[in-house]
Amino acid sequence: MKLTPSRNGKGMGSKHKRLLTEPAQRVVLRDAFPHIDRLCIELVFDDDSACSPSPQLHTLYPTATALFRFSCPCGDCDGEFDLAGPVAALVEGSLSYRPTVASSDGQLCCQGVRLRNLVHQRNCVTQLSFRLSVERASGAHRNEMAQPEA
Repeated sequence: MKLTPSRNGKGMGSKHKRLLTEPAQRVVLRDAFPHIDRLCIELVFDDDSACSPSPQLHTLYPTATALFRFSCPCGDCDGEFDLAGPVAALVEGSLSYRPTVASSDGQLCCQGVRLRNLVHQRNCVTQLSFRLSVERASGAHRNEMAQPEA
């Protein structure tokens, strides 16, 4: 039986190669979002099986790498979940009002192909429910940032 490559053109090993070569391109959280003291990312996966992948909790502080892409937890899947857009939207929105803690949640579907579905070219069925929360340095909101210090 001949297996064809996944339809998205990425082989199973290319995801791992890309993750290994990206460290040089990574930025730390304090450089990407200077006014954020802490970012919490809660990930809950559902793949319609009796044993869904375990939930994950990532807490990032200013010195952490600002990379918000997470591999599908199914070991034989080449997909990933990119939360860069939702994180940026939450951080930008949190600068507009006074509370120092802001949160948002959402859902994404894996667009990868699992090895067991490779022949039939069916997408992975894993769904991600995520919750993001940011803790901003007190005083770091748009009105106070706009005024120069004396």
